[in-house]
Amino acid sequence: MMFDFIKDLFNKNQQAKLTDAKYSYLFEPAPLDEWVCLDLELTGLDPKTDHILSIGAVKITKDATGYIIDTANPLSIVCRPPIMPDTDSIVIHGLRPMDLENGTSYNNMLDQLLPFIGSRPVVGFYVSMDIAFLNTLIKPKIGTKLPNAFIDVSTLDVKLRQKTNKNSDIPIDKRHLSELLGAYDIPILPAHDSMNDALMTAMLFCHLNHQLN
Repeated sequence: MMFDFIKDLFNKNQQAKLTDAKYSYLFEPAPLDEWVCLDLELTGLDPKTDHILSIGAVKITKDATGYIIDTANPLSIVCRPPIMPDTDSIVIHGLRPMDLENGTSYNNMLDQLLPFIGSRPVVGFYVSMDIAFLNTLIKPKIGTKLPNAFIDVSTLDVKLRQKTNKNSDIPIDKRHLSELLGAYDIPILPAHDSMNDALMTAMLFCHLNHQLN
């Protein structure tokens, strides 16, 4: 009860900081059994100095038949960073310089991403980093950070291993995405592609959440 009260108070304080009421939908109650899984391709790991190159996102729902990944309606955006990365960095992500030069501005990217997410919980692999990068853009645009709950599949993996190894005193470390995919027989798609990574992470989430619940 106390946690819910504090969470509600925090959300109200965040909502009060909105500079545009049209984004109030972000603070609506999250729809039951709906999530958005996303992945960002980045020039580096520091939100203060590095930039987003691309974003892939897909919606997940759950009904009586199980989990459904909406692959028919994904969100895939190549962005135009304020500073063009070196060619080697671009090639790693399967992008060409012209792809980035003709990419979507960060402002237009958010105009597509925020309604796509809505108030759904955000799923990702080490998702706190992706959220940190997004918040550097979201806060100046709407006046506050993204209020959504977020779920890290690496944390779900640790919880599942703790559940199945209750008698073990050995600390359980988080594993790399490729390790998780192999451990749970999830199809491996070409790496360093935000849409592929979002799809693989979504499949992991569905498997892990099913096992935990």
